Amino acid sequence: MTDIAEVPPATSENDDERMPQGWAAGMWRLTGHSEVPGWLLLPAEVDDRDAWVQAQLAEIRTAWAEHWRDEWAEPVAALLGAALDARPDEAALAFELWPVPAPLVAQVSASFGARPAALPDAVREGDLYPTEQLGDGVLLVRELPDPVTGITLIGTDILFASAEAVVLVRLEPTLPELHAMLIGQFHAFVHTLEFLGPDGTPVRGVAPEGMLAARSDADWADSVPTR
Repeated sequence: MTDIAEVPPATSENDDERMPQGWAAGMWRLTGHSEVPGWLLLPAEVDDRDAWVQAQLAEIRTAWAEHWRDEWAEPVAALLGAALDARPDEAALAFELWPVPAPLVAQVSASFGARPAALPDAVREGDLYPTEQLGDGVLLVRELPDPVTGITLIGTDILFASAEAVVLVRLEPTLPELHAMLIGQFHAFVHTLEFLGPDGTPVRGVAPEGMLAARSDADWADSVPTR
């Protein structure tokens, strides 16, 4: 329904001019984890792409055990390679999710950067999303029509904005059934995220100005399509 892609996260060492005062590579830290099996961490850089793909393929084959089919070797390897290609350059954390023992995947990323002069108007259409560690964020549901299949893909964005910086966490648009399967895991991951400034102090989001106060009572879970 909405998209906040215009918020420009930045994490690379060459983005000093886009970060708050005091930024230096490695000084701002975004950490988080998932305890659910099937969350494959995607490295920002890979020295030997083919070796990485084959190593992950071997681990997946072992993990799937009796569910593995030899004819899946090629599509699984292709999905692993595609995940590296699709990894957002600005992401501090990126994962390819393998929720079932089959060639079926989704993408999750978490990025941070300097807060823009003005947040996109789309955030006013979102629902308040409180967390213990990242503070108050805004959840928006994304709908993306797939012209090939005619299916409307569903994704979820959560934006946390402090006075100086923003954190953007994304479950990329995917099949509605897969989104429904993964949304609980995604929320659990978001609640593990912690964003630290250069002095080690936690950086927490606040509800953007202009959000209706009434929306603080909104239940974000009800805003996420299940089909």
